[in-house]
Amino acid sequence: MTEDQAARDQLDDILHPGPLAKSFRITVVFRRRVHPNYEKAVVLAKRNPAYREEGTGDFLRHSAVFTPDTVEDLFELFNLVHDWETTEILVNHKRIPYAHQLWIPLMWFYRVR
Repeated sequence: MTEDQAARDQLDDILHPGPLAKSFRITVVFRRRVHPNYEKAVVLAKRNPAYREEGTGDFLRHSAVFTPDTVEDLFELFNLVHDWETTEILVNHKRIPYAHQLWIPLMWFYRVR
């Protein structure tokens, strides 16, 4: 999925909300910070086809969108950034309650093959 396609999907979700999503997506958003895992997290996020950067300097935000097919990459990135206070988890491009505590663990079921 290209960045343009990810933006179109997000816009489509906003303009045409419906009870059923086309696909289940988790977005991990994290900010620039001084941390031993930061550079590794950025490298992992940049491997994602829907990677985006917003802002500059201390306000730089990285985001990557994951589907059930890319759950292993999600698992690896999430384990690096999950305890950072500025990390956000979006479900189908929306902030929803308990994303860290409920939705991320539900994605781990896709790791079982």
